[in-house]
This record gives sequence, structure tokens and C-alpha cells, in this order.
Amino acid sequence: MDPVGIAGLTIAVLDQLWKIGNGTAELISNYRDFDNDTKALEDKIRDENNRTKALRMLLLDPCSTYGGESLFEQFDVDVQEQIHIFLEQASDVLDQAHQLMHRRQRTEGYESTHQLRLPLMTTKLPRSSVASPTSYPSVSRRPRSLERIRWSLLDKKRVETIVAEFSELNCRIHESIKLWCLGTSIGVDLRHLRHLEKNHNSQILGFDVDARLQIATSQAAEHAMSLEVSRSVLIESSEIHRVGDKFGIIRGDGQAVLLEYRSYSPEAPVPVELDDRTRDLIDKLANLLHQPKEIVFRTPNCVGWFREAKENKVAYIFNVPEGFDPSPISLLDVLKSKDPPAPSLSQRFWLALRLSKCISQLQLVKWVHESFRSENILFFPSMNKDQAGASSARVLDFSEPWVLGFEFSRPETYFSHGHADTCLTRDVYRHPDRQQRPTQLFSKIHDIYALGVVLLEIGLWQPALSLDKDGFASAQNPQSIKKHLLRHAEKRLGVKMGTKYQGAVIKCLTGDFDVKDDNKEDLKLQQAFRSDVVDVLQRAADSI
Repeated sequence: MDPVGIAGLTIAVLDQLWKIGNGTAELISNYRDFDNDTKALEDKIRDENNRTKALRMLLLDPCSTYGGESLFEQFDVDVQEQIHIFLEQASDVLDQAHQLMHRRQRTEGYESTHQLRLPLMTTKLPRSSVASPTSYPSVSRRPRSLERIRWSLLDKKRVETIVAEFSELNCRIHESIKLWCLGTSIGVDLRHLRHLEKNHNSQILGFDVDARLQIATSQAAEHAMSLEVSRSVLIESSEIHRVGDKFGIIRGDGQAVLLEYRSYSPEAPVPVELDDRTRDLIDKLANLLHQPKEIVFRTPNCVGWFREAKENKVAYIFNVPEGFDPSPISLLDVLKSKDPPAPSLSQRFWLALRLSKCISQLQLVKWVHESFRSENILFFPSMNKDQAGASSARVLDFSEPWVLGFEFSRPETYFSHGHADTCLTRDVYRHPDRQQRPTQLFSKIHDIYALGVVLLEIGLWQPALSLDKDGFASAQNPQSIKKHLLRHAEKRLGVKMGTKYQGAVIKCLTGDFDVKDDNKEDLKLQQAFRSDVVDVLQRAADSI
């Protein structure tokens, strides 16, 4: 099909999707007297419908940014077809709810003033042929009270299931289109990114935050300002409470900040000055971590850094996430400890999901982490309150991880060979191509591998290093570590977490996403990772 035909059909499907959403919400509202929860169901449909409207206007309205063409027309034909298929699926799902409600109205003796029919998808529809999406079914009076039991016991549950399915599909549509907006070749066009940053409909969909991060990544070298602060001014009379070797907490004036220590010259026996290149990399990373980010990144806000000259280290300064106690503990320390006990199955799935979404989101804005491992994943306890409102025991919520430990060479486009490092506690999380003295550039697949190791730890609830009796000290080569981890995943993980979780972990460790002829943005890999790992974990977490 030619691009003009696809565009016409896409307009028609979006308009029909909007009309069906309005009609379904209106029909559901007629049952509000039966059940207070019906209002929430109606609001859910209307919220999703508002996103559909914003998506239509963002994709299809002509814009000077694209020379008077629409954003939709900037995508390749295969992407346009995928968008169209997604929208057809959403229309079909939502139409099920509408038809169910509409049949109920007819059987109760009420007539609708409008009947929806989807257009024939094989017919080209020019813009002028698209019906106005303003009319939807109206009902003159409420359903009879005798139907209350049937609605409460039967139809309401069916409608709730359909609406939940529609909401999930709608989320997938928006995430996929965001990926096509930012993860393809068009995502490097500064004018396009500025348009996503400023456009009202883009802001409704949440595309603006990621566009801003993309801009910050591409312009880090040009517009970064120094976030270095004076150590003495920051600390003043407060003490630094060290949390292991990597972190610290400063408390003062009712507030607290988290410090993350990074060595810039670990082998030097005496203090050395920061060279200009290292200082520049430190500042760039601080600036990028300072940018506003969605919660899906699971990264605290960086507000600056200072130098610990005597230790040849720098300390990044992060705000402690709001609502949490400033007493962090790493995932690695939790895995090693017998107190608290292992989290529930549900918490483990949500932890795995949020970490996989973090990696997916980093890929979207063309970032890599480079040091993704359990010692760089922190939990901040929440405080239980007794009946008098006083704080009691600290509680760890394992579904609320925070990711730190980003390497200096943050953007994916930076050259990153890395230094020689034979530390097994770090190598066990590294892809074989990145162990010892790496010769390959760091890429998305290397972060995915590290995620696979962490997901294996979460599933088995034990540190990766403990999976070998001598901590991999006798490992012959990097590949032997990978094979050993895979054996544990294949033999033990299915029993503990189920075959879906096991399959997602194995895909991360093997990198076998069945991707061929990918583009330089690794778009196919990103899509496959979302489908085979993120979506699988999402469905599993939702079902527990």
C-alpha cells in the first residue's frame, strides 16, 4: 500500500477509535447509579481517549518543522504500517466493550442515536472522507434497577477486562511511537526534538521529557555548565556517614543528600590533580543526571559534585528520593543478608520489571549505563507509622529500586574502551566482550547482558558471585562465566520464577533476540527487548 493510502486509513482508524471511546464512556456512565466503581471505569476510558486525541494531532497535523508535512509522513512505510496495525487492534478491543454495552441498551428497550461501523481497511480514504468524531451514542434514561445484579456479576467484569486490555494496548502504542520518534534516524534531528519538547500534544503524551534528555545528550559538550561545588561549603559542620565503599549520606537542616564516590585515579599512591578531560567527563555526567527525568529511569536527581582530593575520588551529590529514609542499602547487600527475608514473588517481578524498564528507557534516549550491577542498585527504606503517628520499624519496598553507578562516558556515542579490570565482583556482570581489557565499544547489548545477570540474582535471590563455589576464581575465560550463569538459569530459574521469567533472563544473557539487518540506532533490538523482556515481565507482574 502506498504512503498516502496508509495515512488516510490511519486517520480513519484514529477517528473511529476516538468515537468508539466516547461512545463507550457515555454508555458506561449510564450504569453509574448501580456501582460507584463505574465512575472510575468511565474516567479510564475518557483518559485513554484524550491520549488518542493527542496522538492523532501530534502524528497527523501538518507542521512547519517538517516542511508542512505531518510527523506521520516522516516515518518509513513499514513503521507507518505498524502504527496502523496497532491502531486497528486498539479499535477492535475497544469495540468489544462498546458492542457489549450497546447490546445491553437494546435488550433493555433503549435505542441509540448512532451506530458505529469501522471503515473497510482495504479502501483508501482521503482526508475529506473521514467522518467527524464528535457524535456518539446517547441514551435517554438509566438502565432499569432490575438489571443491577446482572451488571454487577457479569457485564461489569467483562467490560473491566476489556478496558484493562485496551489500556495496556494503548500504552504499548504510545511507547512504540515514542521509540520511533526518538530511537530512529529522525531522533537525531534537533528541530524534530525541539518540536517534541514544545508541542502541547507531545507533552500530554509525555514525549517531551525524553526529547529534552535526548537534546541534553547531544548537546552535552556544548552547553554543559560546571556543577562542581566546594566540599567545605557543602559539608560545613555535618558529618559524612559512609555507606559501604561507594556511598555516603550527609544530614543537615532536616534534609539529607546521597553521595556516590567515584575514583578517578585508583592506582596512584599519592593525591593527583584532576586532568581537564576527566573533569569534563565528570561534569558532563553530572549535567545529564541533573536533567529532569521520568520515574521510569529510577535515577535520583544529581545536584552537583565535589572532589575528595586525598582519596583521588569525586563524590556525586544526589537528592534522596522524597518520602524515603536516607539509610540506603544496595541490592547486593540485601542478597547477601538473611535479614530482611526474601521478598515475595510479586515484589521480585515488580523489581525485575522496573529495572528492565530503566534499561529500555536509557536505550531510548541513547544512553548506556556501563556498570549495571546489584551493588549500584539501592533501596531507601520507608518508615512505618504506629497509631499515634510515631515512626516505627524501617521497611524495604523491593519494588522501588534506584539505579546509580553510571560511568563517566555516559552517552552511547562516546568512545568507551575502558581500562583493564580483572575484578571478578565486577566481571561477573560484564558481557564477555567487555571483560578484562575490552576491545569493543560499549553497546546496548552489553547493558542488556548485565541486566540478565541481575535478573538471575533476583530470581534465585542470591549474588551472582555465589553461584560458583570459588567465586569464578578458576574461570578459564570470560565465556566460561557466561556459560555457568546460563546453566543456573536453565536448571533452576524456571522452578522458582516460571518459564516466562526464565525465558526473558536467558534472552538477556544470550543476546538472542533474532534481530537481523538492524540499523545504526539498534531499533530492531530495542523493539525486540521491549517485546521479549519488558512486556513479558509487565504481564507477569500485573497477573500476580
